[in-house]
Amino acid sequence: MRTRDAAWLSLILLVLACGGPAAPPASPEPVADAPDGKAPAPGDADTAPANSDSGAGDKPASSAPASDQDVTAILQLVVDDPELDRYLHLGQPGRFPLQISGQHLPSGVKLVKATEPVKVVDGPKSKKDAVLVITEIDVQADKATVRYRYDIEGIRGNVTLAKVAHGWELKNSRLVEH
Repeated sequence: MRTRDAAWLSLILLVLACGGPAAPPASPEPVADAPDGKAPAPGDADTAPANSDSGAGDKPASSAPASDQDVTAILQLVVDDPELDRYLHLGQPGRFPLQISGQHLPSGVKLVKATEPVKVVDGPKSKKDAVLVITEIDVQADKATVRYRYDIEGIRGNVTLAKVAHGWELKNSRLVEH
């Protein structure tokens, strides 16, 4: 009997040393800002933690495929990229309005460059045609990568973007001459 009492005593001391049994989870408090006074459901965009590498005030995007609206916003940032502007030479004959092509462009995409609509064309017929060719558009939740080439200037570009609270934002642009 003493062995059994010693075992119980050891068990009780062990439980006390570990802080006792876990407290039951607290019920969620109503959120004062919510119109109905209820706490947002788990997984709501406003309560999900933001990615630590995407900046303050960002909301994570859903895992749904990118909409044409997102792709259009991303491509608009690419054609407006100051790094690319240095190579477009829109003042030269045959370069304005800007022309783009690419398999991954959404149908009916509407972009603007230097106050004029960008022309979507089938593709350059030669490397001397001033056509910005979008070779890749990769959108993964709140991050995107666009790759392109502009053969008339002999450049290739790689642009990374992030979706933040106010929309898409260009994070990095890298151009190389080849």
